[in-house]
Amino acid sequence: MTLVIALAMGSLVGLVLGVFGSGGSVLAVPILVYVMGIEVKSAIAMSLVIVGITAMTGSVLQWRQKTFCLKAAVFFSLIGIVGALVGAWLAMKVSAILQLFIFGLVMVIAAIGTMLKKEPDTEAGHDECYIRPDLASGLGAGVGVLTGFLGVGGGFLIVPALNSVGNLKLRLAIGTSLFIISVNCAAGVVGYWGRVDFHWPLTFTFVIFSALASLLGVKLARKLPVRILRKAFSIFILLLGIGLIVKNGLLL
Repeated sequence: MTLVIALAMGSLVGLVLGVFGSGGSVLAVPILVYVMGIEVKSAIAMSLVIVGITAMTGSVLQWRQKTFCLKAAVFFSLIGIVGALVGAWLAMKVSAILQLFIFGLVMVIAAIGTMLKKEPDTEAGHDECYIRPDLASGLGAGVGVLTGFLGVGGGFLIVPALNSVGNLKLRLAIGTSLFIISVNCAAGVVGYWGRVDFHWPLTFTFVIFSALASLLGVKLARKLPVRILRKAFSIFILLLGIGLIVKNGLLL
C-alpha cells in the first residue's frame, strides 16, 4: 500500500512541477507529513531531495525546448545557495507548526502577485532572457532563505519573481525556475544533512515516479495557453496556501 501511495503522490508532485515550474514542495511536504506520517522537519528535508532531482530532470527538457534562460538561472542560483544554507539553519530554531503557517502565508502572497501580473511585452531585438544581475542576485538571496527555511525548491516564488519583477515571459520563467529549484534544493539538503532522518527508501521511491511524471508535465505545459497556465498556477498555489494557514493557524 505504501508503494502505491508513493507512486500516486510522487507522480502528482512531478506532474505539477513539470507543468508549473513550481509547486513540487508545496505538495510534497503536506503529502509526506499528512499522508505518509513523516515528522515535519524530516519531510521538509526529504522534499528537497525529491523536488531537486525532479526539477533537474525537467530543466534538461526545458533546455532542449529553448524555454530556459541560463544567465538568469546562474545569477539567481549562486546567491540562492548561501540563502538556502541560512534558511535551513533558521528552520531548526522554530517550531514545525510555525514553519507550515509561514509556508501558507508566503504561498498566498505569491499566488496573488502572479494572478495580477500581465505578460510582459517584448520589443523587437530585445533579449527575452535579460534580467539585471543585481536584481537576479537580490531575488535569489530572498528565495534561497525561504527555500532552506520552508523546505521548498522555491518555484512558487521563483516563477513570480522572474515573471513579475524580472520581467521574463511566463514560459521562460517556468523553464528557468526548474534549474534554480534544483540548485536551491541541493544547498538546502546540505543544510539539513546530519540533523534529521531522510527515510531514504521512501525518498527515492518518490524521486523515481516524480522525475518520470515531470517529463510529461513539461510537455503538457507547452500545449496550454499562457492565460490558462497563469490562472491555474495562481489558483493552485492560493488554495494550498489557504489550507496550510487554516490548519496550522488553529494550532499556534
